[in-house]
Amino acid sequence: MKYLLMLFFLAQPLAAQTLGVKHEKSLWRDGRGTIEITDKGIEYTSEDKKGKRTWLYRDIQHFDRISGKEFILLSYEDASLLLGRDKSYHFVITEGELTDELFQKIVRRLDKPVTNREVPENSTASYELPVKHSHTFGGCEGVLHFTEDSVYYATEHAKDAREWRLGRDIQSVWSSDPYQLEIQVYENNRREFSKTRRYKFQLKEPLDSAIYRKLKLQLYDLERY
Repeated sequence: MKYLLMLFFLAQPLAAQTLGVKHEKSLWRDGRGTIEITDKGIEYTSEDKKGKRTWLYRDIQHFDRISGKEFILLSYEDASLLLGRDKSYHFVITEGELTDELFQKIVRRLDKPVTNREVPENSTASYELPVKHSHTFGGCEGVLHFTEDSVYYATEHAKDAREWRLGRDIQSVWSSDPYQLEIQVYENNRREFSKTRRYKFQLKEPLDSAIYRKLKLQLYDLERY
């Protein structure tokens, strides 16, 4: 039934939606233009005609929704000034919004792992854990929420918030003791030249062994199909 529903949603046409955007660039002057999201892909039309880009969904390697007003699109293009790393495009939305509905439509067309930093405001989690997310230097505090089909990290440090779907975004989980949990996810990790990233959490309360076992079994069952 789940796969029939997925095919149904994929078959539904995606009405074109246009967003006004600022294209943020680290080494050059920012660009401005529009993003059009269609059934076939995403197109950026710049005020500077040379900046126009069109990506079919198969040409998008990763999509990072920072907020309803900001996102990063990772292409397969080589970035010549960055030693051949794949080129990413950082857009800030000036007109319109990347709503939950629009984001989910993009996700269904991509059919790949994504990054979503907009976590649900009202928790439907069956289990919650207060944690500290360890950074390279320091960290931030928040709560891990576990639902039937996802794990998400809610924190006041907004850009560290994440929602990970089982069977799509999470590669593995690991706990060395009841007060530690690592979640490895499919995410563009430019620092380590990797397609995955490991999130390390210090737990303020011991991890329920039954919850951990259930999560491991869910991931194992999903990997089999």
